[in-house]
Amino acid sequence: MKKIHKVKIILFLGIIAVPLIFMNLKEDVVSEIDNRMLVDFDEIFEDSGKVIYNFESFVNDRIGFRKGMVKSYGRAMDILLDEMVHPNYQYGKDGYVYLKLPETNVDLRFQELFSSFIKDFETYCRDRGIDFLYTLEPSKSTIYPEYLPEGYIRSTENLDYFTGLLDEKGVNYLSNVDTLLKAKEEAQVFDPKYDAGHWNETGAIYGISAMIDRLNDLDNRVGSFDINKFEAIPFVNTSLMNSDFPINETTTNYELKEYSLEYIEDYEYEIIRHKDFRYYNHYVNKANPDGTKLLIFAGSYFNNKEKFIAGNFSGIMKIHNYRNVLDYEYYINIYQPDMVLFESTEYTNTGYHYPKKTMENKPLIKNINSYSSLKEDDLVEINQTTFKKSNTNLTTIAIPYEGEDILNAYATINGRILDLQVKRVEDNNYVGFSIINNEIKDIDAFDLYFLSKDEERYEKVELKLMNDE
Repeated sequence: MKKIHKVKIILFLGIIAVPLIFMNLKEDVVSEIDNRMLVDFDEIFEDSGKVIYNFESFVNDRIGFRKGMVKSYGRAMDILLDEMVHPNYQYGKDGYVYLKLPETNVDLRFQELFSSFIKDFETYCRDRGIDFLYTLEPSKSTIYPEYLPEGYIRSTENLDYFTGLLDEKGVNYLSNVDTLLKAKEEAQVFDPKYDAGHWNETGAIYGISAMIDRLNDLDNRVGSFDINKFEAIPFVNTSLMNSDFPINETTTNYELKEYSLEYIEDYEYEIIRHKDFRYYNHYVNKANPDGTKLLIFAGSYFNNKEKFIAGNFSGIMKIHNYRNVLDYEYYINIYQPDMVLFESTEYTNTGYHYPKKTMENKPLIKNINSYSSLKEDDLVEINQTTFKKSNTNLTTIAIPYEGEDILNAYATINGRILDLQVKRVEDNNYVGFSIINNEIKDIDAFDLYFLSKDEERYEKVELKLMNDE
């Protein structure tokens, strides 16, 4: 009997030990189950007050056979109890799947700052002859609230307050909340199960065609969306998006019958973007060379949906919105668009994606031509006055300076004016920009104008450019 007990103990300890022996210790691993980065070992000790919590998270994330165990458990709960066990998704009524529904966090201060930022963005564009449209995309729970889990109370306070502020400030905007609430009466605009966080391609067509109509109101060269250019193709999704959770659901995708878009990768690896928000697309439409150029700041609602809008323009450049859009001057300097479309989604309008402090401290850079009586003054000290041109596609220039009385700066290059934000890194001030190399290949100098915070004085500095030998 003692031997049997010993064998049982050894087997029991072995069952416990095996998953620990096969722990996944690789760095920078993305979980296929819940589409997130797993906790790395060095993250355990980042916060001394959370070492135990971080260690538990590390073990839970890295334990051997995690993927199989989580998948099997989730499948069993779905079959036996009709309950979804998943870090990102949950069931609603009639088999509808939603993103995990959070507790309502009413943040009126964020809505005020964000709406003011959008208004300043619009003003910036219009002062430079650039058309502007902001578009608000709805969440699935806003369009299909009737299928939300029993007992869940959905709040519209943030949404209602935000759109009220946009109206009050006179922002040129489109609410695709209204577009899709109307469209759902005749079509399925979010799939019941697949991709609980985004519209399906049918919903995208309704939403993007509404954007195109509004952009055409600003410039009639844009035209309208033409569904006849696309072929509808049924497609079966066998798992939830970014998940192994099995489903069997047919949706409709749309493919261009004739493809006239050319992808331009010249700047993809050089144009500066936030490390966490890297999406980027740049297309030239060979069939519409005389159309308008559109710069888009968009989130994941636009992923693989550029095909629905690019045909109406001579070219589009799409930048992942979120924190990147807070540096909109940088991208406008590079692309020189005729129009700007900024879209965001109801559930991503948060301080994480658009930090409140950054928006609060961001000045509206006025058009340099709006100043008429500035006085020249000594405002800055610059030690580096010569900069190298890149031998790639973009030249990026960062100009450090000493001086605390600077609101912003302007660079004049080839008769063009670039607007430069003041940046502060490790107690050092600098202004900078990126420019396409073809624009500076024949010049060896440019002028920089620093503007004082009281907007009454300026200093002009000549800087040199040299080839990178």
